[in-house]
Amino acid sequence: MLHEVIEIFKSVHHLFSHYLRVLKLFKGFNSVTYCEDKSQLKSKLSVFVDFLYLFFVLRVFPANYFLFQFDCKKRKQFRVYMDESSSPILKRKLYECLWDEHYDYLVHDKYLFQCFCGYHNLAVPQIYGMYRNGEFYGDGFDLKDVMSKNSLERVVLKPARGALGEGIHFILRKQLDSLPDNGKFEDYFKELLKKGDFIVQEVLSQHPELSRINPSSVNTVRIITFLSSGGQVNFLAAILRTSSGVSALDNFSLGGIVIGIDLKSGKLLDRGFMRPEFGTTVRKHPITNFEFKNFEVPLWKEVKEVAENAQKAFHYLKSIGWDIAVTPERPVLIEGNVEWGNAGIQAANGGLLTEKNKELFSQYGLHI
Repeated sequence: MLHEVIEIFKSVHHLFSHYLRVLKLFKGFNSVTYCEDKSQLKSKLSVFVDFLYLFFVLRVFPANYFLFQFDCKKRKQFRVYMDESSSPILKRKLYECLWDEHYDYLVHDKYLFQCFCGYHNLAVPQIYGMYRNGEFYGDGFDLKDVMSKNSLERVVLKPARGALGEGIHFILRKQLDSLPDNGKFEDYFKELLKKGDFIVQEVLSQHPELSRINPSSVNTVRIITFLSSGGQVNFLAAILRTSSGVSALDNFSLGGIVIGIDLKSGKLLDRGFMRPEFGTTVRKHPITNFEFKNFEVPLWKEVKEVAENAQKAFHYLKSIGWDIAVTPERPVLIEGNVEWGNAGIQAANGGLLTEKNKELFSQYGLHI
């Protein structure tokens, strides 16, 4: 009886959290359109009604209304699209049905993720040490010593429990060599290191075919796997992520471009998408002018095999969005995400709520 009361309270709380956002409902009402055929654009009145329909009927916050091109789609098409997985109502459903919160730290904590992958023989970037409370722990007395011993020209410093590419720093050996009075990295970056635990990780070299798109960033694949109740791994959707400029970070939230990938062939779709604050759509990379359409992601079969093996190892979590780098030799797991990044995935591929995917979700009692 007590359990039922708690569940009712949780449902009411998440429903209230959703409707509390009504004050921000029309924040993006005047955002730029992504629709290419301007003759199909709806009137402002229709867009206004669409916002109300999404929020009150579908209980979806319309933050991605223009990104998903709803301003030139019929309302019945809206139902194919999921809300952000961080939204109050959907997040509760996903954690109840797909993501065991007792095990989500296995992907949230990058150090534990590396250890778990190592135990299951899954390829991951090498870790050279950790910063904990500003102190370095690794095979050397500080970062400069480790880079010298391993002949490293650069490493990447990542928050152990960071997300969305925030707090990532690339450290060059020449930066450390140029510190005055033979100073230590730790002394000059005290404020940064106070912000939490960081892992020191190798910087991967990507496959030369992917460098043709953008050599400035390691262009990664985000692929969503789903472990069925019978133990079979299915693929829900995939995108290629690349920086839109010379930044080394390819995250969609930081201005990166996402391009849909055909799951069967590994070929890119024709358009890349950016968040509204950074642009709209492109068919070629803005820096290299590389055309996306029909480019085949190298080692695609191997990429899917790595994702499949990883999902089986992380079987406590029924669906994970994997970030995978493709090096000249093999695909390498960068990280796993229980919150898939629905905005970029669905902008590039269309809605995730296909009949096939809904049937998969229903195996665990998830109905959206």
